[in-house]
Amino acid sequence: MKLARKLQNLIAECVKCAFIDKPFIRYQVYTHWLPSEVKILAIGESPPPGQKDSLFYNLKSFDRFRLSMKLILNVKDDLNVLKLLKSKNVFVTAAVKCRPLNKSKIEDMRRNCKYLLKTEIKLLKPKKIVAMGRTAALTISEVLSIDKPSSVNEISSIKINNLELYFAPHPNYVFRFKRDLASRIKDLLLK
Repeated sequence: MKLARKLQNLIAECVKCAFIDKPFIRYQVYTHWLPSEVKILAIGESPPPGQKDSLFYNLKSFDRFRLSMKLILNVKDDLNVLKLLKSKNVFVTAAVKCRPLNKSKIEDMRRNCKYLLKTEIKLLKPKKIVAMGRTAALTISEVLSIDKPSSVNEISSIKINNLELYFAPHPNYVFRFKRDLASRIKDLLLK
């Protein structure tokens, strides 16, 4: 719980960007869904921009990312997606923590949020990171000072000391265009 509060406070105190809300705080993501030990840190892109309530962790609102993860993980309902990931010591975070005003603001926010992701990794000490989508791949590459992948339309990996780093398409892309990758992404997240 102490770690969850520390991560929550980091986001709550950040004032680097204009934003709509701080959904990781609003929906108490860290206190409800952070496993006691994070083995796998899955990094998504950002909360959906604009005046919305959707977020992977907000079960009261439809969310495309959660819908796509249901397909990938072969789970029938929303709550069980979150429960399954937590039970397997997987935590899903975002490269951008606050909800952007609009899509054009994501890149600036991504740059400003790098220190939050770096701190999150340092505190959680995952053994595996799965960066899902271009924004996540670019951010983790900059955080770890490595070359970004040329593409995230397929799965690629790199080992950095004891850390396994995987780059994968965003689940929404998999849902729409690359369903053949769903079982491989499921294996990355759950094994």
